[in-house]
Amino acid sequence: MKKKFKRVFSALLAVITVFSATAVFGSSTYAAESETTPVVSGDAGAVAVEASTEPSEATEPTVPVTEPSTTATEPTTAPATQPTTKPAPKVGNVKNIVKTSFLTDKITLTWDKVSGASGYYIYYKNADSSNTFKKIAEVKSNSCTVSKLSHTTQYHFKISAYVVQDGKKYEGAGSVKKTATQPGNIKGLGKLHSYDVLEFAWNRDTKATGYKIYRASDETKGKYVLYKTITNNKTNSFADKNVKLGKNYSYRVKSYRELYTVCCYNGASSEIKFTAGMCAPNFSMTSQLSRVSLTWKKNKYATGYDLYYATSKSGPYSKLGSTKNDYFNTGKLSNNKTYYFRVQPYKQQGSNKITGTFHTKAQKVTKNAYGTNIGDTYIEISLKQQHMWYYRNGQLYCHTDVVTGNDDGYHNTPKGAFSIWQRQSPTTLYGPGYASYVNYWMAFTYSGVGIHDSSWRSNSEYGGNTYKGNGSHGCVNTPYSAVKKIYQKAGYGTRVVVY
Repeated sequence: MKKKFKRVFSALLAVITVFSATAVFGSSTYAAESETTPVVSGDAGAVAVEASTEPSEATEPTVPVTEPSTTATEPTTAPATQPTTKPAPKVGNVKNIVKTSFLTDKITLTWDKVSGASGYYIYYKNADSSNTFKKIAEVKSNSCTVSKLSHTTQYHFKISAYVVQDGKKYEGAGSVKKTATQPGNIKGLGKLHSYDVLEFAWNRDTKATGYKIYRASDETKGKYVLYKTITNNKTNSFADKNVKLGKNYSYRVKSYRELYTVCCYNGASSEIKFTAGMCAPNFSMTSQLSRVSLTWKKNKYATGYDLYYATSKSGPYSKLGSTKNDYFNTGKLSNNKTYYFRVQPYKQQGSNKITGTFHTKAQKVTKNAYGTNIGDTYIEISLKQQHMWYYRNGQLYCHTDVVTGNDDGYHNTPKGAFSIWQRQSPTTLYGPGYASYVNYWMAFTYSGVGIHDSSWRSNSEYGGNTYKGNGSHGCVNTPYSAVKKIYQKAGYGTRVVVY
């Protein structure tokens, strides 16, 4: 009985077969890059993937099988069902990846559909700063847009198709597209010289290969043509010596980057316009009565002048005003404070305004005039502006256009700080060859120069350039209504400042 039991037990051990299976999957490591993971969008069905997700390998899992023992002394019974292994699906490669966008911060890619593909994995790397691809998304269609990228930067994209079988993903080999974002607009474009040499500069794009300069002029009938290519990225200025005074020139500047032996990834252009000869005016300044008076020589190419000021040389600058004259008087400014001024010529051509260059100069404001403390009540007369102001206790009481002495070197109204020493209403003024009846008379020089009404003048004659050729014998001709107001308040000793 014991021998029979041992034979049966040995037979059972011989027919028992042990099966074991293990699934083996490969993995890859993708180093994190310093820049922010971009945003990826595709067609409907796009699925975002975290940066830490690793791509699955295309290798099919294998199942090892242990063969049954052949040493048994008795026949064994074959299992009812033999184990089978389903072959791995074939996953095709992605082909014909094309960049279809030309933007500074995003790249759109399309590619041929892969037959039988369930979707696609998108990998990328900033090729300027990294050597490692990182998975950023999976999409269901054959296109995607990657945004939040940096301008003028080369990016490499790897796209692979995958197939889902029995709940598992099988990934094909990846195809790589090397491309870049476009350069941004040129910034800081400004004029340096605008006479017989037109020179301008801009902020340097550290990622660019160089810059392209386009020029439009009468010679090209206003059309832009490539004028200069700067291949040295360290050069961020250009001087054009081939210009004619009085002629207009326009320039466009764009940065470019040369990659993959192809020229070029071009940026959008920034434009600057010149009139040759419209250079910065060399102006002079004086300060009196808390104002600053600016004068300069007219530029024959300029339509007018814009004036700016600031409390520091670096700005910011605010616009004081515009004038077609060769002078400008500011309003009241803070006493003992230094201001910085700019006079910029401009040429108006229809709706286009072409500006010239400018100098920056400083002037300290003083409430005195000609070294004299004038106080807060005084009459102020600007010969350049042909205007008069009357201040009482620091407040403007009235102001008016006037006509001063004929600007001929003989009858000019004298400049300086004076006081009213004679008042009469009415009176007759006598001089060589004339006798003029006036209603109000206020003399401020002992040589017989004063302020009075002038009924022989029309209202349109006051102000402007009347004094150049049709001025007075030296007095300040004033409209009747204004001189009446001043006479009623300005008594003996009222200070009069002429500049």
